[in-house]
Amino acid sequence: METSEKLVKAWPIVKWLDDARWNIGASGSLIPGDIFASLAPSGQILTHWLCYITNQRRPWQGVWSQGGPVFAEIVHEYQHQHKNIGNSENMLDLLLQFTMTRGVIGGIERVDAFQAHHQRRGGKVIKFIPNDGKHLVSISRTLYNLVNFDGDIIRYLLENGSFVFGPPLWTDDKPSVRMVFLLYLLSYDDIHKGRTSFHRHRSEFAHDLEHYRQKIESLLQNRNALDDKYSGWLIHRFYKRLWAAFRDYVKPGSYHQPIFYKALKAAGAKNVVDFLEQNQKEVLCSLELPGDTWNLTFNKNLFDNKVNSSCDLRLHYNRLRSQGRLSDEFYPEQFDMSFDFAPKMCRQGQELLCPFKHSALLKQYCLRNGGQGKTCPVVKILCGYRVACSSSGCPVAEDTLADICSGCH
Repeated sequence: METSEKLVKAWPIVKWLDDARWNIGASGSLIPGDIFASLAPSGQILTHWLCYITNQRRPWQGVWSQGGPVFAEIVHEYQHQHKNIGNSENMLDLLLQFTMTRGVIGGIERVDAFQAHHQRRGGKVIKFIPNDGKHLVSISRTLYNLVNFDGDIIRYLLENGSFVFGPPLWTDDKPSVRMVFLLYLLSYDDIHKGRTSFHRHRSEFAHDLEHYRQKIESLLQNRNALDDKYSGWLIHRFYKRLWAAFRDYVKPGSYHQPIFYKALKAAGAKNVVDFLEQNQKEVLCSLELPGDTWNLTFNKNLFDNKVNSSCDLRLHYNRLRSQGRLSDEFYPEQFDMSFDFAPKMCRQGQELLCPFKHSALLKQYCLRNGGQGKTCPVVKILCGYRVACSSSGCPVAEDTLADICSGCH
């Protein structure tokens, strides 16, 4: 079966599982603690953004339960002090308050540990250690660049609204994609080398912060240069943490979507909220699949190594949409449900229960354990989600499962 045909058959099942995932997404914040709860919406979004910077090559639970409270304290202090941050040295003074150097062992420099001042976990100070020195560069640049925007990530987007709503440069150019690009510039652009310690490498950090802020200021003030940078970025725009974070701001069911909207409204950007609400389907269609290892494993298995990247999925998607073969209810980011599906199913070789193998066993589980008022037993098996049983749109109940996967390998 051709890849395009497999995609057409797979997408309704993918959407069903993704809907189940986000049906439970609004149950509460992943970031615990009174300090996070006390932040204004813009501060909560900035805390979430900093967490995602560090969400790389590690269990996600620690990013939110340990990193979240620490970053909330940093944001709380930063938003009180930002008017006094006149130079990079002031910025580093603040970051030094919340980090401790971990020294050098065996000739290898260890990354600074962030630590809370006012919060405890199990009676101990909460500490969080990023996996990479590049994360320290991203965090420090983000906070220092936002000083020009009252320390507010929302205001940064709004004050560059002429670019966000500028004339499109390509067919699928959308204001939402332009917002993602601005966030990329804020935190991820041109980082080729990390630095492991604000303490040991203070002078290098200070130089980097001043140099990068001048670069960003110049770029944002030169529309032609900004458009050129954007055009180049579009080709290589598939950054996992970037898209995963922005997805949380616009995806229905996300805990952070209403917070993002509140922050926009508080900043006087009702027009942006109106755009996001009135064009929700196309905003969601513009989201790229975060290129997680599990996403790629799932896609390689299902599509016989013919969908090996987020870019590949986007190309197939655009072609199928242009041919009128896919509903506008479907979009690439929905495949992120495989972050939960692949470990539970693909890695375990659970072909007998796979909805992409037209499993008769799933029908038996559904009939035996499902029904009105009960938790759907199938999505719990497949992805671990707890959602109320509903026959509407359910490929098991409607007998629309697809025998399209060649098997776990």
